[in-house]
Amino acid sequence: MITELVTKEKMDQWKEYFKQYASSILPNRKTGWEIDEYFRKKYPYQTLKSEEFRTVAEERVMANEYSREKLSPGTKPLIKTYLVENVYVGIDIVSGEFHVECEDMKKAISIFDDLFLYRGLDETDLKNFVMVGQFLEIADKKNMSLHLYKEKVEGGSEE
Repeated sequence: MITELVTKEKMDQWKEYFKQYASSILPNRKTGWEIDEYFRKKYPYQTLKSEEFRTVAEERVMANEYSREKLSPGTKPLIKTYLVENVYVGIDIVSGEFHVECEDMKKAISIFDDLFLYRGLDETDLKNFVMVGQFLEIADKKNMSLHLYKEKVEGGSEE
């Protein structure tokens, strides 16, 4: 989760991750339904009945061109909203995009990072050094060996 100004050093790190690993990672992005199910099984949540937050999460998808492209033409997000402690979570079951917010962003980061890793990357994401860089940075931060991750992704997707 990007929570501060992205520096040139950070961009260079993401570009290096991209250069080293992107070509060997296979697309493995989960659907919105899969992300929602994963979230509900993992976290002690309450269903949030807030039209205001649902609208915010929907606007986050619709206002962001990259996220909006995950929707089929003419399709709108269908947001499921939850509360985990003081963390608000909105999951679009159509596109697989999600929105996480909290007054104390440190609490939101772990949920965002977990969902980001679980969701995975699709073919479009794998062409974007920022997406690949963030994904691998989070994997590295969570002590997932980048080398082992590559083998797991490659080995787990036989056609």
